[in-house]
Amino acid sequence: MHLFCTPYYRKKYPHEIICPGSAGTFTDAASQVFSARHPELNIAPDYHPTFDLVYNSVAPDGLGLLPLENQLDGFVLATLQRLQSADVTELGEVTVPVNFGLAARVDDMAKIKRIFVQFKTEGQCQNLLANLPQAEIITTSSNMTSLEKLQAGDTGDAAIVPQSQMAALDFPLLQDNVADQDDNATRFIIFKKEPASLTAPDGTEAPTTAFKFPMFVTPPTEQPGVLREILTHLADAGLNLVTIMSLPTRQKIGIYSFYIEVSGTFAQKALLFETIGQMAAAYTVHPLGFYAL
Repeated sequence: MHLFCTPYYRKKYPHEIICPGSAGTFTDAASQVFSARHPELNIAPDYHPTFDLVYNSVAPDGLGLLPLENQLDGFVLATLQRLQSADVTELGEVTVPVNFGLAARVDDMAKIKRIFVQFKTEGQCQNLLANLPQAEIITTSSNMTSLEKLQAGDTGDAAIVPQSQMAALDFPLLQDNVADQDDNATRFIIFKKEPASLTAPDGTEAPTTAFKFPMFVTPPTEQPGVLREILTHLADAGLNLVTIMSLPTRQKIGIYSFYIEVSGTFAQKALLFETIGQMAAAYTVHPLGFYAL
């Protein structure tokens, strides 16, 4: 996140960061954490209901924020699919704690007839939902939409909402901390809408400062051993493989693109970009940015 402290970024990104959802969501919390870390940017969140609208609303000189990974529920597929084809440069990441509460228009959980829950939240509250076999699960696009549907709903309705909203609610049934784990967290990325480079950026970070380099690597064929070949490049360079996920290219069954996150220290920066250059000669490499942790 040190890159934001340069005069270039202070000049280039004033006032606004585009986020999915609305005020009161975990995305909102992530934008507030980011703003607190970088008060010199003087930014405020601007909310949009879908991931596509978030991406499309980021101005050429603006910033966007999207959820990437939840500790319990894994990666956010909609974000990965957007990054797979988008020309973006990730500039950093923010991780925020995540927990949920249950609110209902009944005085007993056995009376809940339907429950509103955001599509990713559902995967993080399986223990609670398993104890509500009588309830119809209504999937929503955001946690605040779940709350809005409950507020406009009928007797028998319930919703899983961010724990931060619970203190302000007045329903017959309120239950705190209903996530499957109480140490859950979600990682968000901050990006600009500009192609990332395969060339090492200038910088004066300390050699011991950690970095992250996310990218998509797509082999030209599905030949046996191709993934091992890709990973051998990184292992031979002594770079740390943080993440690997496969996504279909949608061009042909059996051809996959690999989302990979690599980490190391700035002492390895030259070696990293030399290695990525070698990989780009054999595979399609779609870089997503290089930033300090």
